[in-house]
Amino acid sequence: MRKILGNPWARWAISLLILGVILFFLRDQLEFLATGISELRQANPLGVLLAVIAVTASMYAMAEVMRIMLRAGGLDPSRGSTSALTFASNSWSATFPGGPALSAILTFHVQRSWGASVVVCSWFFVLSSALSTMWLVAIGATAVFFLGANISLWSLIASLLAMMSLSALVYWAASNPERVVAVVENLMPRVNRLLRRDAEAGVDKLVSHIRQLNSVRLTSAHFTSTAVWSLLNRLLDAAGLWVCVWAVTDHLPLLASQKDNTNLGGIFLAYATAKIVGSLQATPGGIGPVEATYIAALVTSGMTAVDAAGAVIIYRLISFILMALIGWVVYFLYYTPKGISAREIQSDSMEALEAPSAAPERFEK
Repeated sequence: MRKILGNPWARWAISLLILGVILFFLRDQLEFLATGISELRQANPLGVLLAVIAVTASMYAMAEVMRIMLRAGGLDPSRGSTSALTFASNSWSATFPGGPALSAILTFHVQRSWGASVVVCSWFFVLSSALSTMWLVAIGATAVFFLGANISLWSLIASLLAMMSLSALVYWAASNPERVVAVVENLMPRVNRLLRRDAEAGVDKLVSHIRQLNSVRLTSAHFTSTAVWSLLNRLLDAAGLWVCVWAVTDHLPLLASQKDNTNLGGIFLAYATAKIVGSLQATPGGIGPVEATYIAALVTSGMTAVDAAGAVIIYRLISFILMALIGWVVYFLYYTPKGISAREIQSDSMEALEAPSAAPERFEK
């Protein structure tokens, strides 16, 4: 097997076989692609181009989040490397059943190959996920509070406060590992006694992982920069939907609703609710439930069903299909020639599961 996997041609053949399996599972969704192509032909080309630019820029913003956080952990990956990993992991997340978990494994494996410790990788997953979720909730709250959309404001505020608290807690932990060690050394023996285990079981290993956070130097400036890029990731992605509506209706949604069109509140609400539905990943890329959520939210906010369906299909062709295709091309060209050892991935995955706070982010776009 090592000889086979060591052959570049064999790795290409295996990768193409995996792509064929993906297309087989997506065969029932070919009507979605045909409808989308029909909508693209009738849409404003400039609007479609701007949507492609906005969604692609949102992927770059996510890559910048990774680069800044890994630099705080003592690494110095290039923008090209983090961008390639962002696109490749997004394609894994969007097209495989259980894709978010596989995407996290790929991200973890590549970051480890760059020299990141288990704690730095886990810290990236937790903080980037918390920031991304926080901004998604903030977008939903903006739609409710400022633009009059109809959803539970207090639940969004509570979620926003929870995400902000989690981000602040992780930032504090990264900046004060010795205080965290003191808390763990005091708390873990009590937990072990409740679980009827030896009082010191796992304490030394956990403390040693936490002390690795000494390698993380996340200054307030770095944290602010990370938060800003994470916000840009969400806003640029939402902007893709915004200009897709313009491409179909020839009217750019603003603060005030126009006849048979939505406003910014409707765009933000549709974006936030559809992303929440997409996190369930009931189908590859959320095809079906996600489109239904987008269309329902846009129709509720004033659009006609025909225009809403056209805008959503174009947006999904760009944000899901096009970004996934780019990701697979990047994966085949960038990672396949280097080879990925299944044994090494399995070893790294088990190490990640044993690490404290290793909570993989759902990396979807």
